[in-house]
Amino acid sequence: MTAGKEERLQLTELRQEPSSFKEQFHAEQCRLNHHSPEDFYRSQWQSELKSCGFLVYRWCLATFFGSGLVINILLYYYRGYWLIYLTNWGFVLCSLTSITGAIFVSIYHCNPEGMMRRTFLIKCYWALYWTNLIVAHIICILYWSLIYPRDRGMDNPMRLNTLNNIWTHALPLFFFTIDHMVVAQPARIMHFIYPLGFSFAYVAFSCLYYLLGYRDPRGHAYIYPMLDYRKLGVAIRTIALTTLLLLGCSTLQYGVYRLRVFIARKLNKLQ
Repeated sequence: MTAGKEERLQLTELRQEPSSFKEQFHAEQCRLNHHSPEDFYRSQWQSELKSCGFLVYRWCLATFFGSGLVINILLYYYRGYWLIYLTNWGFVLCSLTSITGAIFVSIYHCNPEGMMRRTFLIKCYWALYWTNLIVAHIICILYWSLIYPRDRGMDNPMRLNTLNNIWTHALPLFFFTIDHMVVAQPARIMHFIYPLGFSFAYVAFSCLYYLLGYRDPRGHAYIYPMLDYRKLGVAIRTIALTTLLLLGCSTLQYGVYRLRVFIARKLNKLQ
């Protein structure tokens, strides 16, 4: 084997090697460009081009969150109030991410070359995946630290049963963090801009909801007490602290990605 061929082989084997931590903060890292589109349709731990095990796993995750979304809507839609809560916005993200991932992997199994040319779909999925992962963090932390157990009162018509409460407020973070260790796609800290945009969209919605004079199911002039715009200082402080929390969660999940790469390198699974 010539030196040129050996060099090309080495570059191919190390195509999943991440950039340095310092480079993560360059402006171009905000973009959704990746040189190996197949990483979005494969597991970090598979050796072959296609993996039936990964395909089945993808559909199990999609079925779990898709069925959970349907059940949650059927039980708690309550005259449309279901739509106003951040938890449910996040649960929609979970379902869209898992179902989209399963469909994309299925198409990849049938037509790998065609699917790898769908660069726009890859970019949309990457942004959706990272937004879902970080928003699941935010919802879990804010709910269990600031809202629970005040929402468990019997006067709350939107009160979830224990199963659905855990399903929507804890399991998304648990399962998608595990998923982040399973998939082969990269992570970038600067992609925090996508969940940040999602969060600002919810803030704008909650503000408009207040300005139009709508009430929550219990007659409050706010959706969440920490976003009570009659107490503007409290609302601004909540938004600022949540933004910092979002940055911290993005950094943490980037650390999960680097841990996955580290383990894969040790096990000779870095492709």
